[in-house]
Amino acid sequence: MQADIQIEPLKRFNNISRPTVSGGTAETLSTGNAKTEGTATQGFSISDINLLPVLSHPLIEEDSYTDIRELARLMVAVTRKFTGSIDHWEFIPTDSLDDVVLRCTHRLRTRGNIDHVEVLRDDGNLRLILKKFIGNRSTVYFIPVRPIIELRHRNQPLFHILLSFVKSLPYGGLFPSCESRIDWLWEFLFEDVAYYKDNKNVMKNHSTKFYARYKTFLESYEIRDWKTLLDKYQPQKPIYKQIKKLLLNAETIDFQVPFLLSVKDGYDCMFEHWESFLVVDREDSAFANGYIQMLNDCSNDYDIISSYQHTVAENGNIEPFDDGIPHRLNQLEEFINDLSELLNKL
Repeated sequence: MQADIQIEPLKRFNNISRPTVSGGTAETLSTGNAKTEGTATQGFSISDINLLPVLSHPLIEEDSYTDIRELARLMVAVTRKFTGSIDHWEFIPTDSLDDVVLRCTHRLRTRGNIDHVEVLRDDGNLRLILKKFIGNRSTVYFIPVRPIIELRHRNQPLFHILLSFVKSLPYGGLFPSCESRIDWLWEFLFEDVAYYKDNKNVMKNHSTKFYARYKTFLESYEIRDWKTLLDKYQPQKPIYKQIKKLLLNAETIDFQVPFLLSVKDGYDCMFEHWESFLVVDREDSAFANGYIQMLNDCSNDYDIISSYQHTVAENGNIEPFDDGIPHRLNQLEEFINDLSELLNKL
């Protein structure tokens, strides 16, 4: 086992709130649901709309991809689905299709608790993304790997169980990932070490030493059947027994639920909600603090904290909201907290 390395966090990472991310004010769109993805999608959003005064200009411009008549029909169908009958509504000859859309939007907000409606046109198909606010989620949930690595020679059965389990989780971090931001962060940290060396300054950066030493091993490690190994595992120490007990409950946890969350609107935000779950070397490392820094920098420009559950409405197909998402998300957060706490006690 390698000797413990004392960390001196980068000065630029000092005074960072961890693991809480500060809030921003802008609005962003999630691509967690595959039906909302696609660079070919054209769209706009209608939210925070007051019915009076009625718009002095058309809701949809003449050169828009969206047909206002088609949109009005779908909005009426959605309003009936989520707020009940609207057959008692009365209109006058001067009412426009824009008025119908606005009236539906107002009813969806006040009676359907739908906070945001996004209108998408993709390959000729009209689609609405309906979103409900479920809370502010500003905490980053770290899963430390270093305590697991240190079990490699001390408790090999538990080492394989834990590493296989953590590596099977659908979150980014130390394991191979297509997330360019994580690669950029490692590149930055290594360049920072090179800068200190070039200037003959000593920088004790645990993260780059840990990553350089274990990168190949972590990437090439083949996931084992951790559930079978866990059933056979007979721990003796209390901490090991607690870990086994927790992992036995893993089948009741929905690890994919963060991918079902949305932020409100927009197309430029660089972070999604599922990226609040990260596999790190250890929670107080330069890598973990650097990630928090990126989140905080992004939150200055975009609201990446307000979270929404969403559903899809299309002609002939209006999907209900999954009302179990908040509960399953809370279960996941508690599980990750408990796991991290136990790993840090190893």
